[in-house]
Amino acid sequence: MNRLILSASALALGLSGTAMAQQAPTTSTSASTPTTGDVSASTSGSATGTPDSVGVSGTGDARAANGGTATTEGTATLNQNSANQRTTATARDADERARSMSRSHASKNGADVSHSMSIYKQQGEKPVISKDHEVTTPKEKAAATQP
Repeated sequence: MNRLILSASALALGLSGTAMAQQAPTTSTSASTPTTGDVSASTSGSATGTPDSVGVSGTGDARAANGGTATTEGTATLNQNSANQRTTATARDADERARSMSRSHASKNGADVSHSMSIYKQQGEKPVISKDHEVTTPKEKAAATQP
């Protein structure tokens, strides 16, 4: 069994004690392929933005048995006002493919968005697709951080 785990973990800018105490809402999603075959892949992502800070995180896991291959990859970028992350996990063998992708975006003043999707395909069968999408609007963020 080939198992790889990657984490593009929590990037934060200017996190102050008051921002942490206000407990801003976290926007998060996850997706995974079925684990019944020889290959599987899963990812998750989350984003948190307050007027004082931004943060994103993502994880990926891929598994392949019986001589298959599995890879994970993650990237994260940030600046003073926003942070982005993207994570992919891919596994395949002779007759199965599994892929999962997550991306998240956090903003100090805008919406926080997280989206995850997975696809599992066995040779000769229709693909199995799962999706998860979540958005936290600036209005929802403001209401959650009020003292």
